[in-house]
Amino acid sequence: MQTKVLLVAVVENENGDVLLRKKPDGSPPYKETWYIFGAELTAGEPLEALVTNHIRKQAGITVKIRERKMWDTEVKNDLDGIRKQFVYLDLICDYVEGELTLSEGVEKLEWVPKVKLGEYDNVPPSIELFKKLGYLL
Repeated sequence: MQTKVLLVAVVENENGDVLLRKKPDGSPPYKETWYIFGAELTAGEPLEALVTNHIRKQAGITVKIRERKMWDTEVKNDLDGIRKQFVYLDLICDYVEGELTLSEGVEKLEWVPKVKLGEYDNVPPSIELFKKLGYLL
């Protein structure tokens, strides 16, 4: 089974709200759900540059990594339809500056208070991460 390593970033603003993004309806692998940010780790690219560049491209803002938290795993079909094991390296990032800007493949961006995260239809890996961080019960 192939393995894919993803850097997963929880972005928080100065109020402690979490930035969520929603992909257009029907977008795989989880349809009509909210996501945090993730980028595939590729050989030779520095972790911090990969995360900050990906979030700038997806949301139009600048962030910095505050903390490397933990890792998680999941087995599921990838976008190519092949079943793979995913390894998630979980990061907490702080919003630095910039205005939220929608990019291709992002339908909505919202700052969500932690107490309201349970009201959103988050993808299963985000739900598990939010529970481990104490954001959800």
